[in-house]
Amino acid sequence: MVFLKNFIETGSEIREHISTLENKDQRIGYTGMGADGTLTSRLDKLAEDKIIERINDIDLPFNIISEEIGFVDRGYESNIIMDPLDGTYNAENQIPIYSMSLAIMNDDFDSIQEAFIMNLATGNYYWATKGNGAYRNGYKMDKPERRSHASVVYNLEETEVPDFLKEDITRKRILGCASLEMAFLANGSLDNVAYLGREKMLRNVDIAAGVLLIREMDGYVLDGDLKQLNMGKDVRERKNMIALSPFYKNDVSELLNK
Repeated sequence: MVFLKNFIETGSEIREHISTLENKDQRIGYTGMGADGTLTSRLDKLAEDKIIERINDIDLPFNIISEEIGFVDRGYESNIIMDPLDGTYNAENQIPIYSMSLAIMNDDFDSIQEAFIMNLATGNYYWATKGNGAYRNGYKMDKPERRSHASVVYNLEETEVPDFLKEDITRKRILGCASLEMAFLANGSLDNVAYLGREKMLRNVDIAAGVLLIREMDGYVLDGDLKQLNMGKDVRERKNMIALSPFYKNDVSELLNK
């Protein structure tokens, strides 16, 4: 991964800065409205500023797509699409599941070439280059074995969960950080992650990096219509998502061949 060192250094800097904010008033609060139509938290702005500063300082060859500032055209063909701080509530309240999530793509998810997710509470990071598998820290991850039967399921109505998935939802976990939930699935800690229902749609910045991680581990990422999930560059776009481990191959093949 060409820019791995830069991403690790940037994530480590954000992690260190957040860890020094012991005063609740330093962590919680808003600075304005983001390009995605949601309020920008103080910590979101801190993380985004750090990443953009690094991009500009070393002139990384990308335009920028971020939940706070939207699209910034820097004159390049490729884009770095990022959620500078995923799991903001967790970070504000010192719950150790929040991340920096970055991916390199052209126009949509089908063109994602590189992905990086760092757990800013622990320092563990996950990364992938298209066609070369996925890694946790310095080690290539093994293809997961089905052992957990654990799910992250966000839904309003039980009827929104597809029939093929219902019998497997035996251990629900709601972690509050979509990018890390997808990284955990890629690493074999979860079997499925589902964000379903009108109020549980995700933005492209939330899941771009996780999509490549999962697909590099032979997993699947579907939309609410049970088709291969794809999203473009608009941070206002939202979609439901179902991410699945490789053990759902037969189910996914049947769905996609309908």
